[in-house]
Amino acid sequence: MEGLASARSRDALAFSVLDSEVRLAILDSLYERTVASGPLAGNATYSTIKADVGVEDSGRFSYHLDKLTDRFVTKTETGYRLAEPGREVIRLRRTGAFTDDPSVEATRIDGKCYRCGGGIQAFYRRGYLVTQCRECIGLIDHELVANGTLASLSYPPSGVSGIDIETAFERSHLRSAHTFRSMADGFCPNCGHDVAITLPPADGENPGDDGYGFRHVNYDGLIRFACTHCGRRHIAHPLYAVGDRGAMADFFTTNGIDPGWDRIATVMSWPVTVGDAELVFEAPDGVRFRVDDELEVRRE
Repeated sequence: MEGLASARSRDALAFSVLDSEVRLAILDSLYERTVASGPLAGNATYSTIKADVGVEDSGRFSYHLDKLTDRFVTKTETGYRLAEPGREVIRLRRTGAFTDDPSVEATRIDGKCYRCGGGIQAFYRRGYLVTQCRECIGLIDHELVANGTLASLSYPPSGVSGIDIETAFERSHLRSAHTFRSMADGFCPNCGHDVAITLPPADGENPGDDGYGFRHVNYDGLIRFACTHCGRRHIAHPLYAVGDRGAMADFFTTNGIDPGWDRIATVMSWPVTVGDAELVFEAPDGVRFRVDDELEVRRE
């Protein structure tokens, strides 16, 4: 607990440094003027940043700049540039994750439900891009999830601001594919730490843990990814998660099945058998794909 308390203290201090409109304006100025990242980034002079921020009092401006220097801003021989944590602050702010809460009404999308073949629609609400069937109960059975939900993907507000919902629908599923591929390779795209992979059925390992999601989905062939450090978790289809390699890459390429929703809908429509530390999926042509607990896929 002492280690956690120390980390919280450091985090609180770091966030307190950012609690200033002037300091955020300094980071914005540097982000705009030193576009490149890392050691290739350019510099901005003290006077340039000061003019951008609009603070006439040099003492006040220097005070705020000094608070950022070393952790979020790097001082060089010729000026200042953003340190990587400073860039990360600006990138996160620009997603709108902390401040924006747009809603996009349900819109008919070009695609079919993998459960019943009915039409699908997509909407955005409270940080999630939701794909919903208009004709069946969907995949997820939970009181907080709309009836007919087939997928609910965390997606930043910036992804739907000024962007039509069909484009956001396509991009959100491509984004999820990249996330799942990283986690299938054993590391978290969020923090870089190890990922644990769990096949169903899964009892809770800890009090209050219901196996995270398995009991809430109407399909037995999904797996759980869980980061051992930051706690990021996802329920995913294993054949979709390894769609860029081996047997599944060959299958998708040979059959002309595009990345994104089409690949999800294809594998989610296949019946599955849960075996001893493996899942067996059967395609419509009778070909079977066996997946073990290390996500190795064998085609039979």
